[in-house]
Amino acid sequence: MQGCGLKKTGDIMAASRGFDWKRLYSVIESGRKIALFLDYDGTLVPIRNNPDACILPGRTRELLSRLSASDKCYPVILSGRSLQNVKKLAGVHGICYGGNHGFEISGPGIRYTHEAALNARPALLEAKRLLKKGIRGIEGAFIEDKKFSISLHYRSVDEKAVPAVFKCFDAVAAPFVNKKKLTRIKGKMVLELVPNAKWSKGYAALWMLERLGSDFFPIYIGDDTTDETAFKALRHKGTTVKVGRPKKTHARYHIEDHSDVKTLLDKILNILITSTRL
Repeated sequence: MQGCGLKKTGDIMAASRGFDWKRLYSVIESGRKIALFLDYDGTLVPIRNNPDACILPGRTRELLSRLSASDKCYPVILSGRSLQNVKKLAGVHGICYGGNHGFEISGPGIRYTHEAALNARPALLEAKRLLKKGIRGIEGAFIEDKKFSISLHYRSVDEKAVPAVFKCFDAVAAPFVNKKKLTRIKGKMVLELVPNAKWSKGYAALWMLERLGSDFFPIYIGDDTTDETAFKALRHKGTTVKVGRPKKTHARYHIEDHSDVKTLLDKILNILITSTRL
């Protein structure tokens, strides 16, 4: 069945157009519910030079609110942003949020902070101090302190100055990584230091899925390299969708951009509404 311009992708899958809506109908008809995991930047909203300008559009907020109101869907926004920041920008009440790549989670009946995140705070503060000192003079580069991770943004940096950004980041990160205090993550035009722990968006999604129970079928939608851990973790458990044109991905499907995500959410909502009326 065709829909939303979705194409099958993945390192061991032949590319083909289409999405398995039939499976989703089957899941709902069997009585199972949907655990709907969504990245934020680049997935629910377009990526912007100013991170604070990435406010969730009203229509998308309405869709998530209506999905949350259904007893057949449990939406989760799982972001690299801090928990407080993503909750503020999304503004959807009554859903679950995961901040700092899942190191902190908050939602109906759930509140969790990974122990490694709490222990890493002193190292993160020192790394922040060194990074701020190192990027002085690099126009457009800035540091974002997300409490349990530190981000070095370079989207607005002149192309010729980007190597200097990487050189600074690598020099600061190396001692913390070597001492296993922090680890590095590379996202879209951002370099991050996070707590050194066996944890990621993939582990966070599995952690939440385990607590929701076997009645829930996972759907994960994301655009960033940090979402690949979740695509891999959920590949054989549910449906995974990459936003954008992937070169390599563990996701089974892909859509063009964030506007297609809204179309996809709308169709999922309509399926849930239709199944309720039957």
